Amino acid sequence: EQNMIHLQGFLPIFLTIGWCSGDSSPPNILFILADDLGWNDVPWNNPEVIAPTLARLAGEGLILENNYVQPTCTPSRAALMTGYYPMHTGNQYVPIRSLQPAGVPIKFNFLSQYLKNLGYSTHGVGKWHLGYCSPEYLPTQRGFDTFHGLWIGAGDHFLHTNMADNHDPSSVGYDFHKNEDIYYEADGYDTSTLISERISEIIRIEEVNKSSPFFIYAPFQDVHDPLDIQPEYEDLYPNEQDPTRRKFLGMVSRLDAAVERIVTDLEEVEYTRDGETRTLLEDTIIIFSSDNGGMSEGLGYAGGSNKPLRGRKGGIFEGGCRVPGFIYNSGRTGVTNGLFHITDWLPTIYAGLAGGNVEDLPEDINGVNQIELLSRPSGVSQRVEMLYEIINFENDDWPDYDLDLSGAFGAALRLSEWKIIIGCST
Repeated sequence: EQNMIHLQGFLPIFLTIGWCSGDSSPPNILFILADDLGWNDVPWNNPEVIAPTLARLAGEGLILENNYVQPTCTPSRAALMTGYYPMHTGNQYVPIRSLQPAGVPIKFNFLSQYLKNLGYSTHGVGKWHLGYCSPEYLPTQRGFDTFHGLWIGAGDHFLHTNMADNHDPSSVGYDFHKNEDIYYEADGYDTSTLISERISEIIRIEEVNKSSPFFIYAPFQDVHDPLDIQPEYEDLYPNEQDPTRRKFLGMVSRLDAAVERIVTDLEEVEYTRDGETRTLLEDTIIIFSSDNGGMSEGLGYAGGSNKPLRGRKGGIFEGGCRVPGFIYNSGRTGVTNGLFHITDWLPTIYAGLAGGNVEDLPEDINGVNQIELLSRPSGVSQRVEMLYEIINFENDDWPDYDLDLSGAFGAALRLSEWKIIIGCST
């Protein structure tokens, strides 16, 4: 166990390459984070999945074949926002529960705060799940100019309700917010539609105010259970015999429809720069990833598939942590097998895309600036080592789900082409 912990101390390597678009202005950045989307749940890995817009963006962009995240929701979000492995922020493995007085400690700056310091307008739209027990944990206190979405980790996609206590049906509450206020107008509309409509508003506002680039963080609720889906999306899969899988695939298509509306809005905004007519899409980098593997067959099956990878959400086999991902408009296209971890996005976006100074970032973050990999045809990953997770329940359990995990320990590390797993794998 001690060897495992010491091995993870990989020193970040920072490059000073800027955005390779031929444009000196920093790009707009749209980060789309899907929820519980497995390896086999996207069209470039499974042609039976109907998601033409995501397929187009992936096909015209750079597909990340070795794209790694954490096994569950909150840990991946914390890693993305801070650039640290979750074991350093106290957010490893277990997602924040509805009544849990926890969050990412405020001593850690978020990606949104770094970009705001560079002059970006910053907007969060979708699922937060990084703490709300005290005002300082809320999105608008952590670098986001605006926020529109849910604070907790799940809920009804149309009613936006969830039980605060899984053992008490009377604890059902409403969770959809505009900035720090309850937003009742969301009732009756699915979250993906609300996300796309809000991003459309932001795009129109930014069209008027072109004085600064924008960063939009769009963590979708799709395709997390409950499997609430309109018939028109479920009916796209008449040959799928598994009703759970059919509903899940319908949610993938609904996610894609929302992304299509966003991309269309970006394409429709035209303006002239230095005598050249451009669209907002041309000046926007789109990043896509899932937050963890799918809830494939087993306990809590929710229709996801990670085939041919072994494992599922909540585990440190490949199916729990290796997920679909791509970047669009970064200067490189095709497919890369370079090793990439979700912590890498913070230094890559801040220093590699937005033009920030690497000296502004903490020296001990685990993320690596991967701009060379993402922008140059011959670029290679600057990462040779990656910690999957360290899971230690020596003094804890998971009471919301009646799971006694006391004493359980598990960890995994990848070093080049080797992987070591110690203890429990899930």
